[in-house]
Amino acid sequence: MTPPPLSESSPPTERVRRGPDGVEHTFTISYIPDPDYAVLDVVSATAHRLPDHDIFNAGCLGVIAAPGAKASGFMVVEFQFIVGGTGASLHCFSSQTGAWVEKDVRNPLPRWIWNFNNVVSHNGKLWWVDTAAGLLACDPFADNPDMAYVPLPENDDDNRDDGARGCACYYCSERQIATRRRVQLSNATFRCVQITSARKTKDHAHDTAPATVTMRTLADPETAHWTLDYKVPFADIWADHTYKAAGLPEKEPVLAFIHPNNPDVLYFSLDDYLFAVDMRAKKLIECEAHESGVSSSSLLAWELPPALTAPAAGVPENGSNDESATAASA
Repeated sequence: MTPPPLSESSPPTERVRRGPDGVEHTFTISYIPDPDYAVLDVVSATAHRLPDHDIFNAGCLGVIAAPGAKASGFMVVEFQFIVGGTGASLHCFSSQTGAWVEKDVRNPLPRWIWNFNNVVSHNGKLWWVDTAAGLLACDPFADNPDMAYVPLPENDDDNRDDGARGCACYYCSERQIATRRRVQLSNATFRCVQITSARKTKDHAHDTAPATVTMRTLADPETAHWTLDYKVPFADIWADHTYKAAGLPEKEPVLAFIHPNNPDVLYFSLDDYLFAVDMRAKKLIECEAHESGVSSSSLLAWELPPALTAPAAGVPENGSNDESATAASA
């Protein structure tokens, strides 16, 4: 793939400064150019460079295909907001017009500092995912996009004092809790997975609630209704012979991602290992060592397009052994 041409950067300039001793010193100032952005099409091995624009935060950028079965092209959208403002804006680049336009939208949580973990295209809308606050969604192709807000599910056993120990503000406590949570599409539906660490129970100070992992599914985006899929103690997974055979320690792992096609399969990172567990069967089904270690923040579940992979004989349709369905990208 040939990368698109880079934008020109400002040439360095020389400055002269006279020191206390009267001697002149010449130094060069170089300017860091604004980053260039491109949309990559892995199937056709092409890249489309975006024209220059004031992009505030690359983490707020999303890409969505033009609507219609016969339509071609895409739109790149950035959600820009100011904390405290009830209004926000979408900065939209259309490959069909080759220009940026700005559209006004509402900001559902004016006092919240949005920090998106992902921006995904789903059901004709762009979804901005903040694992501490919820999801924003709209159709950016509409003349007047209606920004919807979907709050995250409440966990019945969420112990805020324990999960947010050491945090002095509500925002920081929510961010700390969000480090144990993932919101991701799996089997074309949003899933919310959260790890709850072992802790003292509220009613009995000497009793300890076990560490668990819980999955909920967004059954109805219009009403923000989440349904419980499963709640599994880690102790049940550690007790299974498949986990013991892998030689992994019995300690709480870090949630990496959800299998994109099978929501029953979760991936975790622990020390230098990445492993997958069938949560309903409570069995470890895959484990791989990484010499350089595994950072869950650098892992992405990617369903490869058919043009990049051929069906492998003897590979089951569901489960983590479907290499055509899952890829880990740093």
